Amino acid sequence: MAGVVTAAGLYQAVREVASRRPEAVAVRTTGGAFVTYRELVETTDRVAAGLPAHGVAAGDTVAVVLRNSIGYVCLILAVARLGARYVPLMANFDDAGVRTALDRARPALLVTDGHRRIPADGPATVDLDTLTASTPRSEPTAQRPADSTASTATAIFRLLWTSGSTGFPKMMAWRQDRFVTERRRWLADTGIRPDDVFFCRHTLDVAHATDLHVFAALLSGAQLVLADPHTPAGTLLTQLAAHQATVTSALPQHYADLVAAARRQGRFPLPALRRPLCGGAYLSPTIIRDAADVLGVHIRQIYGSTEFGLALGNMDDVPQTGTAMVPVRGVGTRLEAFVPGHPDVGELVLYSDCTSEGYVDAPQANARTFRRPEFWTGDVAERTPRGGYRILGRVSETLATRDGPMLAPVLDEQLATAEAVAQAVSLAVHPGDYRDAVAVAVAPADGHSDDEAVKAVEELLARHGLTGSVHLVAAMPRTPVGKIDKPLLRTRLGLAGGSR
Repeated sequence: MAGVVTAAGLYQAVREVASRRPEAVAVRTTGGAFVTYRELVETTDRVAAGLPAHGVAAGDTVAVVLRNSIGYVCLILAVARLGARYVPLMANFDDAGVRTALDRARPALLVTDGHRRIPADGPATVDLDTLTASTPRSEPTAQRPADSTASTATAIFRLLWTSGSTGFPKMMAWRQDRFVTERRRWLADTGIRPDDVFFCRHTLDVAHATDLHVFAALLSGAQLVLADPHTPAGTLLTQLAAHQATVTSALPQHYADLVAAARRQGRFPLPALRRPLCGGAYLSPTIIRDAADVLGVHIRQIYGSTEFGLALGNMDDVPQTGTAMVPVRGVGTRLEAFVPGHPDVGELVLYSDCTSEGYVDAPQANARTFRRPEFWTGDVAERTPRGGYRILGRVSETLATRDGPMLAPVLDEQLATAEAVAQAVSLAVHPGDYRDAVAVAVAPADGHSDDEAVKAVEELLARHGLTGSVHLVAAMPRTPVGKIDKPLLRTRLGLAGGSR
């Protein structure tokens, strides 16, 4: 493990990069807008001057209802400069969810661009354009009573939401200094360079966008390209090529969508894409091979979480169908085996000196996950003979087959090879218990009947000694970042542990 965390504020870290590369393009959008590093800092300073004028002080929370934009990036940096914090109101929050989020976050101000309706009785609201038009001051500050002793560098600068797999999403908090240190370690591990071009197709409301694109780009002096998260895969392919993107991070299904779009054009190689990263879920060998054959890229596997940061990775320039990930610098690992006789399969436990501060107002979740100094991931990993790790899925997705533990995503991959099955998602009937009951949602392949798809699933379950039910669905629900929304799917199938 690395030594003591050095105090570094996020805004100051980006400003230092801007001092070295003032005229380099910092952020551009696929719509054509762009700013240099000098202009990025100037806009950030205007926003940082406007926030106190609308009642924001150090330590206050700013709620965000914004689409991807250069201004959104500047707002995050401005909040960090002031020693305040921001919290997005997620696009999939309904009216009740928005009210719950506001009650928990208690923001002093809500910043919007007018694209979504917000509660009339909510906090004070300001348009983002108003903030970016503010008059900058050399040292914008927001006064706080004398009992506030935390410096800007050690202040919490954001509150992000977890996936909500156990009810309404939890908020978790990051300090600036720990976040900057963790990002810099990871950038060194991945070999990111100032001439890289990061292509972000995720909403800036989530860590997949900010951690793996926005601040990875800005802390390294590279260029960030912001795409519309709702852009079809075929258009994304064209944009990746047009911007000569060298780095992107996407979920397995996103790569599968890109491959499908490329196949419709015969083949669509992306020769500039030297760091196609994939993390956050089980990555099947099929997707890895397809990406190599159709897109001409070798996906680099990474693993981490919103709460912990990046923990594992593999930057080898090979098709990683049989390879494992190794810990990034500053991260320690071990396995907590949960099935007798299988010591190399268990819950992955991590430790580092720069992680998040944990969940806000969620003591039970903190007690389960943050067992200081350890972080219990809730993910099942397999340790390879050479000490690397393969991520298999969530502890709650472990199924008891006649041959030992199997993770639901592995079962899904096997089901998808059946000719009659277009897609299948398996859900443990008793999540967290090592049992053989599973519910499978299945979408039939074109040209095949519902009965054929159901029969294919039932036959595979029988071969593994699994019991359960099969449910036909027209489409799988997805979260804002494109993952299968398993809590919502559990609700639709009438299983315990769904969304509430």
